Amino acid sequence: MASFDLADYRRRAEEFTGALDLEAYHHFAGLKPDCDFTAVYDRYPELFTLESVRTLRRLYDAATADDERRRLSFLLNLGIEGFLGNETKQVSDEIANTESRAKITVDGEQIGLRYSSVVQANEPDRERRRRIHEARLELTATVLNPLYEQRWRRLHELVGELGYPTYSELFSEVRAVDFGMLRGATQMFLQATEGLYQRTLDKVARAKLGLSRTELWQSDLPFLVRAPEYDHVFASARLLPTFERTLQGLGISLAAQTNVHVDAETRELKSPRAFCAPVRIPDEIYLVVMPKGGQDDFQALLHEGGHTEHFAHTSPDLPFEYRFLGDNAVTEGFAFTFDHLTLNARWLETYLDYADSHDYLTFANLVELYFLRRYAGKLAYETEFHVQTGPLDGMAARYGALLSEAVQFDVPQASYLADIDDGFYASNYLRAWMLEGALRMLLQDNYGMEWFLDPAAGAWLKGLWATGQMYSADQLLLKNGGGRLDTRPLELHLERALGR
Repeated sequence: MASFDLADYRRRAEEFTGALDLEAYHHFAGLKPDCDFTAVYDRYPELFTLESVRTLRRLYDAATADDERRRLSFLLNLGIEGFLGNETKQVSDEIANTESRAKITVDGEQIGLRYSSVVQANEPDRERRRRIHEARLELTATVLNPLYEQRWRRLHELVGELGYPTYSELFSEVRAVDFGMLRGATQMFLQATEGLYQRTLDKVARAKLGLSRTELWQSDLPFLVRAPEYDHVFASARLLPTFERTLQGLGISLAAQTNVHVDAETRELKSPRAFCAPVRIPDEIYLVVMPKGGQDDFQALLHEGGHTEHFAHTSPDLPFEYRFLGDNAVTEGFAFTFDHLTLNARWLETYLDYADSHDYLTFANLVELYFLRRYAGKLAYETEFHVQTGPLDGMAARYGALLSEAVQFDVPQASYLADIDDGFYASNYLRAWMLEGALRMLLQDNYGMEWFLDPAAGAWLKGLWATGQMYSADQLLLKNGGGRLDTRPLELHLERALGR
């Protein structure tokens, strides 16, 4: 950049983030077959140059006022992520488009790679589930992993150009999160919940699949989580109405939210899992769902609905950085607050007429614990993966070992590159779980176990949502009397739900 206009940078950055989310919406909603993030980056060439990132760094270092320094830290984070994304945009598009078009062949039948996860989750034949899973892993290893390796090797090289020794140190600084300390806390969580997890996993696997814990294959998990025996409760026809009624209980009318666009149409190329695309916060938010039925479908919609309501209620008066950027553990925490309603016996009875839910709640809390442990394993792996500065030799074996230890059954090594999100996003999920655990206790203490029926609880949430992501998860919790962000609320809930 010949000159640097900070106000213009902010304006253009807001346009870029909206355009990127719109492109994601069009592709993953099945409205266009090809994903073209490259074209979006190419419309904003000045935003993510090395020079612009270095200028943002100088401005951040020179800032003294707290608000300006915070805003610049968020912009610097965006600039760094944009620089990395811009430098790897072609291979990222190639990965997305390859996944979209790829097909596996199982028993003579061709199945789209993305849709094959739905087929596997609904397949009652265990051996066929395994064949689907193995075909997915084979395609990942032979077709996708060379692309992923090219991308991750390049990302690890680029951090050196930004002046950091490793990807891990870069994101620890820009996220203001000590990944080593977070890994230590989550490893203690793994130890604290190991016996409870093993006992409950064995109990549920025997009851649902006729298998002991030690007999489980990873290919069994999607079917176990799909849990078709609960479909009579979690019917697809009830999905959107239940979400709407839940919002009504909190004093929110989805129909009156002209800034929220619900896309529930069925399309061949549409992602089978719900997602939220906040194109213009708070003015244009897309909630995308393809109802298929099942408890996982309900959790996914409630999760993305939590994001949607957060973004839709963010104050339009906030600067761009506080509406679009900041600590994503905050919006993930609000998303978990909604999807964890499916773990609330009173919500199940109120909105789904499900009074005898004890068996389901044991199952659902086990699934919750499984994902918590899985993400703790992912973080442990990523803290090792992202200190690599050269070849990735040995990382597939570390992935298999660390993930298998966390979930207590064998995890194949083939996904060691695909199962990594950019920028240590696993840390956002883990901190969001902690935030949700604390928010849930605050909601229950202040508004009762049926807080979801109290418009006053809705008003309290709207107050939190209005601040966008001005505050980190830690700051938001402290400002609202929730104490320190840690795993203890999660452990207490799981002990009550599953027994010690």
